[in-house]
Amino acid sequence: DMMFRHTRNTLREYYRLGLLDRDVPTREVEDQAIALEPTREADLYRQVSDYVRHFYRLAQRDERRALGFLMTLYRKRLTSSFYAIQQSLQRRLDALLDQRSSVLSDDDLAELDGVDDAIIDGLEFFMEPVHPEEIEYLESLLHQFESTGEDSKLAHFITILRQELAQRESAITFTQYTDTMDFLREELRQLYGAQVSCYSGRGGEMWRDGKWVVVPKEEIKRRFRDGEIKLLLCTESASEGLNLQTCGVLINYDMPWNPMRVEQRIGRIDRIGQTYSTVRIHNFYYDGTVEAKVYRRLRDRIDAFASVVGNLQPILAQVPTFIERATMSVDPLEEDVLLSEFDTVLDTPPLRPALDDMVRMDVEADLQDIRQPIPPSPVSPRDIEQCLTRSKLLQDQGVQFKVVEPGIWDVTYQQQTHKVTFMPSIFEEKPSVQLMAWVNPLFEILISLGVSRAETLT
Repeated sequence: DMMFRHTRNTLREYYRLGLLDRDVPTREVEDQAIALEPTREADLYRQVSDYVRHFYRLAQRDERRALGFLMTLYRKRLTSSFYAIQQSLQRRLDALLDQRSSVLSDDDLAELDGVDDAIIDGLEFFMEPVHPEEIEYLESLLHQFESTGEDSKLAHFITILRQELAQRESAITFTQYTDTMDFLREELRQLYGAQVSCYSGRGGEMWRDGKWVVVPKEEIKRRFRDGEIKLLLCTESASEGLNLQTCGVLINYDMPWNPMRVEQRIGRIDRIGQTYSTVRIHNFYYDGTVEAKVYRRLRDRIDAFASVVGNLQPILAQVPTFIERATMSVDPLEEDVLLSEFDTVLDTPPLRPALDDMVRMDVEADLQDIRQPIPPSPVSPRDIEQCLTRSKLLQDQGVQFKVVEPGIWDVTYQQQTHKVTFMPSIFEEKPSVQLMAWVNPLFEILISLGVSRAETLT
């Protein structure tokens, strides 16, 4: 199959030229700036920010980069929910007190992808306090979480949700953290019962017989498409492989520091085949925070998330660094300077062709390719399936294939089992199954094993 660069505007041009029978949906993006309750939430938010900023700087001073990284994670969790940061701080305190508990959640570990080796090497020192006063500081902070009262963000979220469900059949909500997802699902379960489900790194989860039970992700997707599930709560792990064209409402309960992650979330519902002509997107953040100031600039100056962001990637790639530097700054004037620098970046035109020119070039190039005859492939997916699953060469290397169901196999190699398929049509329906093709590292490993084994026998 050929692969084309399908930006949203390119697809609209295809529709205008009659190459597509359906247009892509338009986006309605609304920012939901949540005002922190002044006597409880705002003060607690400030104190947690001060804790993170203070110990981040101590860690930087002592060149303990891993602990500085940990404080950065805490700052991100604070913007997600009070519950998420409370759970993180409790894990931190437990680890410091008993030296056995894990200070990192699975979500935190996922953030380690791509970080410097120095941070990885410092993980063993996570259970050492940054400073002797840290334990006392944590105990004081956690005590204040016991009297936060009504959660302003949650209350506003439920209001928006009710308004949307009065007009549309379902809604999907994204959060970065499983802790926040667990907090939301307990609140929503009391309102919507079994119509609430979850989709995360733990798999699919449904409320059944008075408890949350794990079910295959494919079942969650099917029930959501069929209307049995009205509210789907997802973490970042659902940003890939989840296509829900029947849903017209997406709520970002928190805003990642990397705007491209927001775009990936929106892409789960904003795609060809969407049943609604307009998809509604709500972006939640705490008003007055650095994140709010940055995202407002993105929306006001370059209309981020309302349309394609492809030619804005050079700008968006700088956002996480700006937010980290500003949130960890002690001096308010330094924050203003950094935001002024960010304004300059936004005012600088991207070093790429204008969007209209990009669309025109994409369409012209694709039309040239489309008009070229495509030679038939000499090998079909079924041929590849039979070749590998019956290969004596792979069996000699310890590779085992076992049929799970028609078209799906368990392949075991080096004591690890992977669920795979060779059929693109099955992969489309069940994206949690690996597609055995050249872009798949496991497929390439098996091919190399077979070739190397054959060479040793000749």
